[in-house]
Amino acid sequence: MTDLLLITPPFVQPNCPYPATAYLKGYLGRKGYAVDQADLSVELTGAVFSKEFLRGIFDRYTRSGDANIRRIHALRGRYCATVDAVTDFLRRGDDTLAHLICNGDYLPQAGRFDAAEGLGDFFGTLGTTECAKFLCTLYLQDLSDFIRATVTDKFEIVRYGEQIALAIESFDRIEEELASAPNPIEERMFELLEAHLAASDPACVGFTVPFPGCLLSALRCAQYIRQHRPDIRIVMGGGYPSTELRSMSDKGIFRYIDYLVLDDGELPLERILSGAPLVHTYTAEGYHEGEGTVSHLERGCPDFSGLPHRAYMSLMEVTNPMHRLWSDGRWNKMTLAHGCYWAKCAFCDTSLDYICRYESVPAARFVDWMEQVMAQTGSRGFHFTDEAAPPKLLKEISLEILRRGLSVVWWTNIRFESGYTGDLCQLMAAAGCIAVSGGLETASNRLLERMNKGVTIEQAALAMRNFCYAGIMVHTYLMYGFPTQTLQETVDSLEVVRQLFRAELIHSAFWHRYAMTVHSPSGAAPERYGVRRRNERVNPFANNEVPFVENRGYDIRLAGEALRNALANYMYGNGLERPVHKWFAGKAPVTTVDAALVADQLIRPDAARLYDEKARLVWIGIAERHDEEGLTVYGASGSKHVRFKPHETEFLLRILPLAAALDRRFTFAEAAGIFREYSDESFVAFYLSKKWDIMRSYGLLQI
Repeated sequence: MTDLLLITPPFVQPNCPYPATAYLKGYLGRKGYAVDQADLSVELTGAVFSKEFLRGIFDRYTRSGDANIRRIHALRGRYCATVDAVTDFLRRGDDTLAHLICNGDYLPQAGRFDAAEGLGDFFGTLGTTECAKFLCTLYLQDLSDFIRATVTDKFEIVRYGEQIALAIESFDRIEEELASAPNPIEERMFELLEAHLAASDPACVGFTVPFPGCLLSALRCAQYIRQHRPDIRIVMGGGYPSTELRSMSDKGIFRYIDYLVLDDGELPLERILSGAPLVHTYTAEGYHEGEGTVSHLERGCPDFSGLPHRAYMSLMEVTNPMHRLWSDGRWNKMTLAHGCYWAKCAFCDTSLDYICRYESVPAARFVDWMEQVMAQTGSRGFHFTDEAAPPKLLKEISLEILRRGLSVVWWTNIRFESGYTGDLCQLMAAAGCIAVSGGLETASNRLLERMNKGVTIEQAALAMRNFCYAGIMVHTYLMYGFPTQTLQETVDSLEVVRQLFRAELIHSAFWHRYAMTVHSPSGAAPERYGVRRRNERVNPFANNEVPFVENRGYDIRLAGEALRNALANYMYGNGLERPVHKWFAGKAPVTTVDAALVADQLIRPDAARLYDEKARLVWIGIAERHDEEGLTVYGASGSKHVRFKPHETEFLLRILPLAAALDRRFTFAEAAGIFREYSDESFVAFYLSKKWDIMRSYGLLQI
C-alpha cells in the first residue's frame, strides 16, 4: 500500500509537469513515506486527442447549426487518420513529419486555420519544426471547438470549467455540476484515475488545484473516489484554495474531501499522514491553524520520478519566440527561493505566506538539485517560477553553473531593477539564461510609486536594455485599471510600451486588468488608494477579489480592448509608427510622453561601468595567445586581437587566471594592487578605457 498518491488534475499544462506534486513527493519521500504521483492532466489530454476517443465523439454527433462544426465532422476521417501522428509529433516522437505538415494537405483545416490566414508573415525565421507545431496547435484548437460544441462547453486544453470556479460565492453552483452525469471526457478521466488507484492502492490521495480551472475536475475525481473507494482519505490544496478559500464558511466541499490545505503542503500533509496535530488545514469541523513551517532548504529538491515525461506535448499558440515559452518546451519547473524578496507591491498578496516569507538556499545546494532533476527528467531546460528572483541569487547560481561546466537552459521571473547590470546579464547569459519575465505593470511613474513597485520607468528600461544586449529575451506583465489611473495615463503607458517594442527592449508582453484582492495592501485599505468597497459582505465559499467603486470617467473595457489590440500588433512588429491614441475607440488624448524617453535610456552609462573596488572581477572568456602588441581573446563566435601596452598585457595574464577561478572571490581592489606592481599609471583609467570595454565584451566582468 502507498501512503499517498498525489494527483495533478485536468487541465494544467500540456508541455511539462506542474511542480507541486514533485516538491511534495521529494519532501515526504525523504521523510520515509511511500508517495506516488500522477499527472492526469497530460494523460487525459493524450487520451482525448486520440483516434479511439475522436471516433466516439464523432459518432455522438447530432447535426449542428454551426457551419464550422459541420465542417469538422465532415472531415472526421482525416482527423481520425492523423490525430495519433500529430500528438506523437508534438511529443517530439517524429520530427520528420514536420515536412509533411508544412508542405502538404496533410492536416484537415477548419475555422482556426481560417482565422489564422495572413499569419504566414508572423512565422519570421521559424524553422520547419516550429511552423509545424503552430499548425498542429491550430489543428487541436479546431478539435477543441468541436468538443465544446458536442461534448461539454467547459473544455479547454489548459482549463476546464474555469468560469464555474471564478469568484463563486457558494459551493452550490459547483455541486450542481457534480450532480450531473459525467460526460465522455470525465468518464475517460475516471478510467485513468482508477488505473492509478489500482496500481498504488493509496491510503490517502492529494489533489493540487493551482488554478480555478482545475477545481471542477479535481472534485469530479474526489467524487469518484468517495463512491468507489470510500476508505481513502482525500486532501486538496494548491494556489486556488490558498487564495480563494481562506475565509470559507461553506462546508459543502467536505462532502467530497476530508482536508483542505492552505499554503505550502509539505508540513500539513506530513501531519495528516502521521496523525499529528493538523496545521494550516480545514476539515468539516473548522480551521486548524497549528504551528510550524518547513523552510525552503528543508523542502529540498523536487522529485519528478514516476511522471510520464514522454507524454508531454509542446504547443505553440503564438509564434512570438518569447511568448511561446510557456507552452513550448520541456521545462523543469523549480523555485529558487520561497516568497518574494520585495513583497511590497500594493496589488500583490503580500499578506500570504507564499509572498511574505522569503527564504533562499545556497547556490551550490540549488545547483545540486538541478543536477538531480536533470537525471530524473532527461531535460536540461529549467523555468524558475519564483515571484521574483533577486539579482544576487541569480549571480551566485550563474557562477555555480559556470564553475561546474553545466550545459543548461533556463528562464526566470525578475524585477526590472538597477541590480541587473550589463555585466550581470552577460554572466547570466553565459550560464544559460535565455529569457526573463517581469512586471513593469504600468508605464507611469506616478502609478508605480502608488503601487510601491520600487522602480521607475527609466530603471526598468535600463534593465531591459542590459538583458537584450546580452541576448536575453524579455517579457513584461502589464496592468491597466489600477485605482486613480486616468485615461491620459493609460494612453501614456501604451506609448512607453510602444517605444520599448520599437527599441527592441521587450519581445512580448501581456496586459491584464487590475483586480483588487483581499490579501493585498490595496484590498486591505481601498480608501487609501482612492476607491471604496462595493460591499462588505463575505462570501461563504470563495473570497479573493474585492469589488470596488471608482468614478473613472472613461470606459475601462474599451481601454482594455485598445491596449490588447495594440499589443497583439506590437509583438509582431506591426503598428509601431501609429500614434497610440488612435488605438482607442472614441475620443482619446494624445500622449504626453517624451518621444525619446526610451531612446535616452539606451545611451545612459551602465552601472557596471562605474569602478567599484569591492566588486568581484570574473573572467569567463578565453585568452590563449599573446605577443608584444597585446592579447588575442576568443568568444563563442569569433576572436579579436586587442592591442595593449606590454605592462598591461603582463598584468592581464596575471589576473585572468585569478578571475577565472570561480570558486573564490577576486576583487577589483586586489586587481588594483597587482596593477601597481607593473605600472605607476592609474588603474581606474585603464579600467575605463576602450581596451577594457573590449575585454568586457569577451567576458571580463564586474559583478
